[in-house]
Amino acid sequence: MFERYTEKARRTIFFGRYEASQFGSPYIESEHLLLGLLREDKGLANTFLRLHGAVESIRKQVEEQTVFREKVSTSVDLPLSNECTRILAYATEEADKLSQKFVGTGHLFLGVLREQDCFAAKLLGERGIALEMAREQIGRNPTEQFGRSPKSPGLPPGCTPNKLLYNNAAQMLILELRASFVLPTRLFTRHISKEAYEQIGSPAEDLSYESPVTCESFPVVVFNSLKRGKTGGDWEGVYSFNLNTRELEVCVSPEKLRLSEAHGRLWIPELVSLSDDARALYVNIGVEKIVSGGSIVHYHLAKVDLPDQQVTLLSQLLDTRF
Repeated sequence: MFERYTEKARRTIFFGRYEASQFGSPYIESEHLLLGLLREDKGLANTFLRLHGAVESIRKQVEEQTVFREKVSTSVDLPLSNECTRILAYATEEADKLSQKFVGTGHLFLGVLREQDCFAAKLLGERGIALEMAREQIGRNPTEQFGRSPKSPGLPPGCTPNKLLYNNAAQMLILELRASFVLPTRLFTRHISKEAYEQIGSPAEDLSYESPVTCESFPVVVFNSLKRGKTGGDWEGVYSFNLNTRELEVCVSPEKLRLSEAHGRLWIPELVSLSDDARALYVNIGVEKIVSGGSIVHYHLAKVDLPDQQVTLLSQLLDTRF
């Protein structure tokens, strides 16, 4: 969904998340998205809210009709509400109707207006902003253009390289790309003699492939997977990808991961390294211990034997939190 989004549109969602966290909301609601829009795109605000103080009045009205809760840390990955999810879908439809390849802030604005019963749409309606009028205006004068494409073929626009690895056995580059908090992380590979990258696998929109590690002797890259949902991120397992055959398989699963000592849940937030023989994986692992009245979690540097998925705890990571 987000690969077509302009930088401004992506920052709008980031600012919407920030607004939600300041109000203590567990979700990004339509009013938070609207505040993010007006904060990010001053041209859009001036086009549709010319009257002096209109933007400030919208914020004041949101504050007056919101029950403030304890602020949420900005490190928490707040999910979109059902209304906001529909708004983003409408924004994509509006871009398609206008035959525009990008999804920008103007399309998000139209998406808000199409979700007629949401708080944000009512705020705009009270100020005389109607969907058809806004659609005509944005169709004539798009508020922005799509961000520049990367120079390397095969890479999506608007993403930032986060990690680069090299596998000598296959002579392949492995590139980890990140965009923003709402977008999943993706992995790409290319041979050193080629120009174009190819994406690893075809993960679902809510699944991140991240934290890749490789070794010198075998044409393999191993990486973590995390599924994003309304309650946060859930560890889905560790994958192994053969760089020559492009075969993808699960090499560590939550169901088969084993630890000899008593424990509750086990999960792997980060991969650290892969042994030279590609049979042992070193990871940061979360171990839940059941105690009287509840549970506690400790993080450890651990070794995972890949053939049998047996965990050996090596050292507790007292100052590491995820």
